[in-house]
Amino acid sequence: MINPWLFEFFHSIHDPARQDDSAAVNAQFKRYFDLWVDDEALGWEGIFFSEHHFGSGYSPSPNLVIAHLAARTTELRLGVLGTVSPYATPWRVAEEFAMLDHLTGGRLEMGVVSGIPPELAVVGIDKPQAAEVHAEILDVLLAAVTKPVVSHHGKHFSFDDLRITPVFLRPSSPVWTASSSAASARRAGERGLRMCGGHSDVDQLVPVYEAYQEGAHAAGNPTGPDQVGIRRVIALVEDEKDSDQAVRRAQEGTDELFRFNMQNMKVPDAPSPHFGRDELIAGTPAQVADEIIRQCRALGVGNFLAVFNVFDLDDLRHQHELFGREVIPLLRAAEIG
Repeated sequence: MINPWLFEFFHSIHDPARQDDSAAVNAQFKRYFDLWVDDEALGWEGIFFSEHHFGSGYSPSPNLVIAHLAARTTELRLGVLGTVSPYATPWRVAEEFAMLDHLTGGRLEMGVVSGIPPELAVVGIDKPQAAEVHAEILDVLLAAVTKPVVSHHGKHFSFDDLRITPVFLRPSSPVWTASSSAASARRAGERGLRMCGGHSDVDQLVPVYEAYQEGAHAAGNPTGPDQVGIRRVIALVEDEKDSDQAVRRAQEGTDELFRFNMQNMKVPDAPSPHFGRDELIAGTPAQVADEIIRQCRALGVGNFLAVFNVFDLDDLRHQHELFGREVIPLLRAAEIG
Protein backbone atom coordinates (compact mmCIF):
# COMPACT_ATOMS: atom_id res chain seq x y z
CA MET A 1 0.00 0.00 0.00
CA ILE A 2 1.11 3.56 -0.74
CA ASN A 3 -0.06 6.15 1.79
CA PRO A 4 -1.16 9.35 -0.03
CA TRP A 5 -0.21 12.67 1.59
CA LEU A 6 -0.58 16.30 0.62
CA PHE A 7 2.54 18.42 0.83
CA GLU A 8 1.19 21.91 1.34
CA PHE A 9 2.92 25.27 0.84
CA PHE A 10 -0.20 27.31 1.78
CA HIS A 11 0.31 29.73 -1.10
CA SER A 12 0.03 33.44 -0.44
CA ILE A 13 -1.68 35.94 -2.75
CA HIS A 14 0.73 36.71 -5.58
CA ASP A 15 -1.20 39.64 -7.08
CA PRO A 16 0.79 42.75 -6.02
CA ALA A 17 -2.41 44.78 -5.85
CA ARG A 18 -3.91 42.42 -3.26
CA GLN A 19 -0.85 41.21 -1.33
CA ASP A 20 -1.32 43.71 1.49
CA ASP A 21 -5.12 43.68 1.45
CA SER A 22 -5.89 42.23 4.88
CA ALA A 23 -9.45 41.25 3.91
CA ALA A 24 -8.19 39.33 0.86
CA VAL A 25 -5.52 37.59 2.94
CA ASN A 26 -8.10 36.63 5.55
CA ALA A 27 -10.34 35.20 2.83
CA GLN A 28 -7.38 33.17 1.54
CA PHE A 29 -6.89 31.68 5.01
CA LYS A 30 -10.56 30.70 5.27
CA ARG A 31 -10.73 29.10 1.83
CA TYR A 32 -7.57 27.06 2.40
CA PHE A 33 -8.75 25.75 5.76
CA ASP A 34 -12.13 24.82 4.27
CA LEU A 35 -10.28 22.97 1.49
CA TRP A 36 -8.16 20.98 3.94
CA VAL A 37 -11.17 20.09 6.10
CA ASP A 38 -12.97 18.78 3.00
CA ASP A 39 -9.86 16.79 2.02
CA GLU A 40 -10.47 14.51 5.01
CA ALA A 41 -13.40 12.84 3.25
CA LEU A 42 -11.30 12.16 0.12
CA GLY A 43 -9.10 9.51 1.72
CA TRP A 44 -5.83 11.40 2.13
CA GLU A 45 -3.57 9.94 4.80
CA GLY A 46 -2.73 13.42 5.99
CA ILE A 47 -1.13 16.76 5.22
CA PHE A 48 2.45 17.83 5.66
CA PHE A 49 2.96 21.58 6.05
CA SER A 50 6.32 23.25 5.48
CA GLU A 51 7.88 26.23 7.22
CA HIS A 52 8.83 29.09 4.92
CA HIS A 53 9.56 32.76 5.48
CA PHE A 54 9.79 35.92 3.37
CA GLY A 55 8.29 34.27 0.30
CA SER A 56 5.20 32.83 -1.26
CA GLY A 57 3.44 31.08 1.61
CA TYR A 58 1.47 31.86 4.76
CA SER A 59 3.30 29.27 6.82
CA PRO A 60 6.05 30.84 8.94
CA SER A 61 4.66 28.71 11.78
CA PRO A 62 3.05 25.50 10.50
CA ASN A 63 2.44 24.50 14.12
CA LEU A 64 -0.26 27.18 14.31
CA VAL A 65 -1.88 25.83 11.15
CA ILE A 66 -1.92 22.31 12.60
CA ALA A 67 -3.33 23.45 15.95
CA HIS A 68 -6.27 25.12 14.20
CA LEU A 69 -6.85 22.32 11.70
CA ALA A 70 -6.71 19.66 14.41
CA ALA A 71 -9.88 21.12 15.96
CA ARG A 72 -11.74 20.83 12.65
CA THR A 73 -10.69 17.30 11.66
CA THR A 74 -10.72 13.87 13.28
CA GLU A 75 -8.78 11.47 11.03
CA LEU A 76 -6.24 13.36 8.92
CA ARG A 77 -2.69 12.98 10.15
CA LEU A 78 -1.11 16.42 10.44
CA GLY A 79 2.59 16.89 9.96
CA VAL A 80 5.41 19.37 9.62
CA LEU A 81 8.13 18.70 7.05
CA GLY A 82 9.63 20.45 8.45
CA THR A 83 10.32 22.86 11.23
CA VAL A 84 13.41 24.83 10.17
CA SER A 85 15.71 24.17 13.12
CA PRO A 86 18.23 27.03 12.60
CA TYR A 87 15.46 29.56 13.35
CA ALA A 88 14.52 27.81 16.59
CA THR A 89 15.63 26.60 20.02
CA PRO A 90 15.57 22.91 20.97
CA TRP A 91 13.28 23.32 23.96
CA ARG A 92 10.69 25.25 21.97
CA VAL A 93 10.75 22.72 19.12
CA ALA A 94 10.27 19.82 21.55
CA GLU A 95 7.62 21.48 23.72
CA GLU A 96 5.53 22.74 20.79
CA PHE A 97 5.59 19.33 19.16
CA ALA A 98 4.55 17.77 22.48
CA MET A 99 1.63 20.22 22.69
CA LEU A 100 0.59 19.35 19.13
CA ASP A 101 0.80 15.66 19.92
CA HIS A 102 -1.95 16.25 22.50
CA LEU A 103 -3.96 18.74 20.44
CA THR A 104 -4.10 16.36 17.47
CA GLY A 105 -4.96 13.37 19.64
CA GLY A 106 -1.83 11.54 18.49
CA ARG A 107 -2.22 12.43 14.80
CA LEU A 108 1.01 14.46 14.66
CA GLU A 109 3.90 13.70 12.30
CA MET A 110 7.00 15.65 13.38
CA GLY A 111 9.64 16.80 10.93
CA VAL A 112 12.81 18.85 11.32
CA VAL A 113 14.93 20.19 8.45
CA SER A 114 18.00 22.41 8.18
CA GLY A 115 16.32 24.89 5.80
CA ILE A 116 17.07 26.21 2.32
CA PRO A 117 20.11 28.46 1.86
CA PRO A 118 18.40 31.47 0.17
CA GLU A 119 15.92 31.83 3.03
CA LEU A 120 18.56 31.37 5.70
CA ALA A 121 20.86 33.87 4.02
CA VAL A 122 18.22 36.61 4.33
CA VAL A 123 18.81 36.64 8.10
CA GLY A 124 22.53 35.90 7.99
CA ILE A 125 22.55 32.15 8.67
CA ASP A 126 25.04 30.22 6.56
CA LYS A 127 24.87 26.54 5.65
CA PRO A 128 27.52 25.25 8.15
CA GLN A 129 25.84 27.06 11.04
CA ALA A 130 22.46 25.73 9.97
CA ALA A 131 23.80 22.17 9.89
CA GLU A 132 25.28 22.48 13.38
CA VAL A 133 22.10 23.88 14.94
CA HIS A 134 19.97 21.32 13.11
CA ALA A 135 22.01 18.41 14.49
CA GLU A 136 21.75 19.69 18.07
CA ILE A 137 18.01 20.36 17.93
CA LEU A 138 17.42 16.93 16.43
CA ASP A 139 19.39 15.33 19.27
CA VAL A 140 17.26 17.10 21.88
CA LEU A 141 13.96 16.31 20.12
CA LEU A 142 14.76 12.60 19.80
CA ALA A 143 15.64 12.46 23.49
CA ALA A 144 12.56 14.45 24.56
CA VAL A 145 10.15 12.13 22.73
CA THR A 146 11.02 9.30 25.09
CA LYS A 147 11.83 11.08 28.37
CA PRO A 148 10.65 14.33 29.97
CA VAL A 149 14.00 15.47 31.39
CA VAL A 150 16.82 16.12 28.92
CA SER A 151 20.44 17.24 29.19
CA HIS A 152 22.50 18.48 26.24
CA HIS A 153 25.96 19.99 25.76
CA GLY A 154 26.79 21.33 22.33
CA LYS A 155 28.33 24.28 20.53
CA HIS A 156 25.10 26.29 20.32
CA PHE A 157 23.01 24.98 23.25
CA SER A 158 23.98 23.64 26.65
CA PHE A 159 21.76 22.68 29.59
CA ASP A 160 21.26 20.05 32.28
CA ASP A 161 18.08 18.33 33.43
CA LEU A 162 15.71 20.47 31.37
CA ARG A 163 12.09 19.38 31.83
CA ILE A 164 10.14 19.23 28.55
CA THR A 165 6.51 20.13 29.27
CA PRO A 166 4.12 18.55 28.46
CA VAL A 167 5.30 14.99 28.00
CA PHE A 168 4.56 13.51 24.60
CA LEU A 169 1.28 11.65 24.19
CA ARG A 170 3.02 8.98 22.12
CA PRO A 171 6.49 8.05 23.43
CA SER A 172 7.28 6.41 20.06
CA SER A 173 6.22 9.36 17.88
CA PRO A 174 8.10 9.24 14.54
CA VAL A 175 10.35 12.11 13.47
CA TRP A 176 10.82 12.90 9.76
CA THR A 177 13.60 14.64 7.91
CA ALA A 178 14.45 15.38 4.27
CA SER A 179 17.52 13.91 2.57
CA SER A 180 19.04 14.45 -0.86
CA SER A 181 22.30 12.48 -0.58
CA ALA A 182 23.24 8.93 0.35
CA ALA A 183 25.31 10.20 3.29
CA SER A 184 22.47 12.19 4.86
CA ALA A 185 20.00 9.37 4.15
CA ARG A 186 22.26 6.85 5.88
CA ARG A 187 22.51 9.12 8.93
CA ALA A 188 18.72 9.44 9.00
CA GLY A 189 18.35 5.66 8.97
CA GLU A 190 20.98 5.22 11.67
CA ARG A 191 19.16 7.69 13.93
CA GLY A 192 15.77 6.06 13.44
CA LEU A 193 14.25 8.97 11.54
CA ARG A 194 11.76 8.64 8.74
CA MET A 195 13.00 10.15 5.48
CA CYS A 196 11.51 11.96 2.51
CA GLY A 197 13.30 12.69 -0.74
CA GLY A 198 12.49 14.19 -4.11
CA HIS A 199 13.61 16.58 -6.85
CA SER A 200 15.97 14.09 -8.53
CA ASP A 201 15.09 11.36 -11.01
CA VAL A 202 14.44 7.84 -9.75
CA ASP A 203 17.75 6.37 -10.93
CA GLN A 204 19.60 9.09 -9.00
CA LEU A 205 17.51 8.45 -5.88
CA VAL A 206 17.93 4.66 -5.76
CA PRO A 207 21.31 4.83 -3.93
CA VAL A 208 19.88 7.44 -1.53
CA TYR A 209 17.02 5.19 -0.46
CA GLU A 210 19.28 2.13 -0.36
CA ALA A 211 21.66 4.01 1.96
CA TYR A 212 18.76 4.88 4.25
CA GLN A 213 17.61 1.27 4.55
CA GLU A 214 21.18 0.06 5.07
CA GLY A 215 21.78 2.63 7.81
CA ALA A 216 18.51 1.77 9.55
CA HIS A 217 19.17 -1.97 9.35
CA ALA A 218 22.72 -1.63 10.69
CA ALA A 219 21.46 0.39 13.67
CA GLY A 220 18.62 -2.00 14.43
CA ASN A 221 15.97 0.59 13.50
CA PRO A 222 12.73 -0.06 11.58
CA THR A 223 13.17 -0.53 7.83
CA GLY A 224 10.87 -0.88 4.84
CA PRO A 225 8.46 1.21 2.76
CA ASP A 226 6.60 2.79 5.69
CA GLN A 227 9.78 4.54 6.83
CA VAL A 228 10.32 6.54 3.64
CA GLY A 229 8.43 8.90 1.37
CA ILE A 230 8.87 10.76 -1.89
CA ARG A 231 7.56 14.18 -2.86
CA ARG A 232 6.52 14.97 -6.43
CA VAL A 233 4.62 17.70 -8.30
CA ILE A 234 1.26 16.50 -9.62
CA ALA A 235 -0.85 17.87 -12.49
CA LEU A 236 -4.10 16.06 -13.33
CA VAL A 237 -6.38 16.24 -16.34
CA GLU A 238 -9.56 14.32 -17.03
CA ASP A 239 -8.86 13.77 -20.74
CA GLU A 240 -5.59 12.32 -22.03
CA LYS A 241 -5.52 14.83 -24.91
CA ASP A 242 -4.96 17.60 -22.34
CA SER A 243 -1.83 16.05 -20.83
CA ASP A 244 0.53 18.50 -22.53
CA GLN A 245 -1.52 21.35 -21.10
CA ALA A 246 -1.16 19.87 -17.61
CA VAL A 247 2.62 19.70 -17.96
CA ARG A 248 2.77 23.29 -19.19
CA ARG A 249 0.58 24.60 -16.36
CA ALA A 250 2.62 22.75 -13.74
CA GLN A 251 5.87 24.18 -15.12
CA GLU A 252 4.36 27.66 -15.23
CA GLY A 253 3.17 27.28 -11.64
CA THR A 254 6.59 26.15 -10.46
CA ASP A 255 8.27 29.02 -12.33
CA GLU A 256 5.87 31.50 -10.73
CA LEU A 257 6.46 30.07 -7.25
CA PHE A 258 10.24 30.24 -7.72
CA ARG A 259 10.13 33.76 -9.19
CA PHE A 260 7.97 35.04 -6.35
CA ASN A 261 10.24 33.50 -3.72
CA MET A 262 13.45 34.83 -5.24
CA GLN A 263 11.92 38.27 -5.69
CA ASN A 264 10.87 38.47 -2.05
CA MET A 265 14.23 37.16 -0.87
CA LYS A 266 16.05 39.59 -3.17
CA VAL A 267 18.01 36.94 -5.05
CA PRO A 268 18.76 38.53 -8.46
CA ASP A 269 18.96 36.70 -11.76
CA ALA A 270 18.30 33.25 -10.32
CA PRO A 271 17.56 30.76 -13.13
CA SER A 272 14.13 29.18 -13.09
CA PRO A 273 14.06 25.49 -12.11
CA HIS A 274 13.06 22.86 -14.64
CA PHE A 275 11.68 19.43 -14.02
CA GLY A 276 13.65 16.27 -14.46
CA ARG A 277 11.80 13.51 -16.22
CA ASP A 278 10.49 12.06 -12.95
CA GLU A 279 9.86 15.21 -10.88
CA LEU A 280 6.57 16.16 -12.55
CA ILE A 281 3.86 13.52 -12.79
CA ALA A 282 1.11 14.68 -15.15
CA GLY A 283 -1.77 13.13 -17.02
CA THR A 284 -5.07 11.42 -16.35
CA PRO A 285 -5.68 9.91 -12.91
CA ALA A 286 -4.88 6.42 -14.21
CA GLN A 287 -1.65 7.60 -15.84
CA VAL A 288 -0.61 9.51 -12.72
CA ALA A 289 -1.35 6.55 -10.46
CA ASP A 290 0.67 4.20 -12.69
CA GLU A 291 3.68 6.52 -12.61
CA ILE A 292 3.49 7.06 -8.84
CA ILE A 293 3.34 3.30 -8.31
CA ARG A 294 6.28 2.76 -10.69
CA GLN A 295 8.46 5.25 -8.82
CA CYS A 296 7.46 4.01 -5.38
CA ARG A 297 8.19 0.40 -6.31
CA ALA A 298 11.57 1.30 -7.79
CA LEU A 299 12.54 3.09 -4.56
CA GLY A 300 10.75 0.90 -2.02
CA VAL A 301 8.65 3.85 -0.87
CA GLY A 302 5.36 3.56 1.03
CA ASN A 303 4.47 7.25 1.41
CA PHE A 304 3.76 9.57 -1.51
CA LEU A 305 3.60 13.36 -0.94
CA ALA A 306 1.69 15.22 -3.66
CA VAL A 307 2.51 18.86 -4.42
CA PHE A 308 0.09 20.98 -6.46
CA ASN A 309 1.64 24.24 -7.71
CA VAL A 310 -1.81 25.69 -8.41
CA PHE A 311 -2.68 29.17 -7.13
CA ASP A 312 -6.34 29.42 -8.16
CA LEU A 313 -8.19 27.81 -5.27
CA ASP A 314 -11.08 26.55 -7.39
CA ASP A 315 -8.61 24.76 -9.66
CA LEU A 316 -6.71 23.49 -6.63
CA ARG A 317 -9.86 22.05 -5.10
CA HIS A 318 -10.62 20.24 -8.36
CA GLN A 319 -7.10 18.75 -8.37
CA HIS A 320 -7.49 17.53 -4.79
CA GLU A 321 -10.88 15.99 -5.54
CA LEU A 322 -9.73 14.29 -8.73
CA PHE A 323 -6.70 12.83 -6.96
CA GLY A 324 -8.82 11.72 -4.01
CA ARG A 325 -11.57 10.09 -6.03
CA GLU A 326 -9.50 8.38 -8.72
CA VAL A 327 -5.83 8.17 -7.74
CA ILE A 328 -5.91 7.39 -4.01
CA PRO A 329 -7.84 4.09 -4.33
CA LEU A 330 -5.25 2.83 -6.84
CA LEU A 331 -2.35 3.82 -4.56
CA ARG A 332 -3.87 2.15 -1.52
CA ALA A 333 -4.37 -1.05 -3.52
CA ALA A 334 -0.78 -1.11 -4.81
CA GLU A 335 1.73 -3.58 -3.39
CA ILE A 336 5.19 -2.32 -2.48
CA GLY A 337 7.85 -4.93 -1.78
